[in-house]
Formats: sequence, structure tokens, C-alpha cells
Amino acid sequence: MRPRTDRSFVSFTATLGCMVVLSPQDREQAREVLRALGPRPRITTEDGTVLDLPAPVAEALAELLEAAADGQAALVLRSPNELSTEQAAAVLGVSRPTVVRLVEAGKLPARMVGTHRRLTLGDVLAYREASARRRADALDDMTREAEELGLYG
Repeated sequence: MRPRTDRSFVSFTATLGCMVVLSPQDREQAREVLRALGPRPRITTEDGTVLDLPAPVAEALAELLEAAADGQAALVLRSPNELSTEQAAAVLGVSRPTVVRLVEAGKLPARMVGTHRRLTLGDVLAYREASARRRADALDDMTREAEELGLYG
């Protein structure tokens, strides 16, 4: 599993856990656990019961271990499933009016609660990842064109 460096989180509640700086021994131990996890990590309880982890939980655990092995800080964030347009704007790094325009243009799903729009965290994160992918693709295209024209490289 490749470390994800494109993630950033904004906390809307007081529930935020931060991993402290690890010693070289702790980093190596995290690396060993990551190698041992395999594609389907499981947890064995004290009484010997083996529990499978749901895929999203296993991925989050792997990312946490990758960060630890690399000596990077890792955050665990609990956030609400629904966001206001202001919170969605913070996650996307845009203004609240921009989020409203995206919703009104049908590019970002939302539901109305009275006069307020609510967006799911999953939809906002999916939009953010798709936007990052589009930007990366456009940059790759521009670089390729510049190389073909002899303007780059």
C-alpha cells in the first residue's frame, strides 16, 4: 500500500487524536506490523476469537502504520457524516459561496434541511479526490505537450 500524501483533514469536533514522534525502534516495529498484516488483516482477541477488519478500517490502519514507519505524524479524526457548506468549504479549501455554486450546478450532491444545505463527508472527499485527479491529469497533459514542442525538459 502506497502512503497517501494528498490527504488533509479539518476537525469540526473536539475528537482528534495525534500520534507522537516515534523512536527508531517504534518505527521499525510499525514497519514489521505493516509487513505482517497482509491483504486481509485480522485481530485476535484475548480469548482467541479472530475478527476480520472491514476494508476501510484495514486501509486506515495500514496508513497509520505507514506514517509511523516513515516517522511522520498521523492524525485520527472523527467527523460528522454530514457537513454544512462552511465545513465542506474548509475540507475543499474553497469559499462557502463556491460550495453553494457547486451544489447548485449539480457537481456536488447535497440535501436541504430547512433552508440549510447538508453534504455528506463521503461526497465532499470524493469530489476533492476527483478534482485533484483532474488537476494532475491536466498538468500531465500540459507537460507532455510542452515536451513534444521542445519547450520542456
